[in-house]
Amino acid sequence: MSDVPQLHVMQQLGRTYRALMSAFEANIGHSMPRWRILLHLHQCGEASQKQLAHALRIDPAALTRQIKVIENKGWIERHNDAQDNRLTNVALTAAGTEVVEQAMPKRSAFIERALCDLSPEDMQALGAMLNVLEQRLRQEAASAAVDPKS
Repeated sequence: MSDVPQLHVMQQLGRTYRALMSAFEANIGHSMPRWRILLHLHQCGEASQKQLAHALRIDPAALTRQIKVIENKGWIERHNDAQDNRLTNVALTAAGTEVVEQAMPKRSAFIERALCDLSPEDMQALGAMLNVLEQRLRQEAASAAVDPKS
């Protein structure tokens, strides 16, 4: 294995991400992608699938797959937009609202436990570093999309 510090950091970031996804689902009872959709609809109300994909930065095909699963559980409903038939709107059902409201205390407790050893200064520094990394990675993705040869 290389001694390049950047490689170690990227590998740690991947391990941390996978651990977060696994711990989140184990504690909350929902996968992170599914939870993000439910929470967004709970907080913002009905939205088109196009709006959801943009707001959550989810690939539209991946969003559609998640929505089908959630719809089959009876937690959301889909219908054509009254103003624009090209759009499909998604809204929480009463059962979906109940699912979100029941999961919120679990989510809060999980976040508190996960970050309890970090001081406010540590959290601020970590957030700033992650923001810098996110922006750089978004730039890299955009550059690669413009010039796929690099």
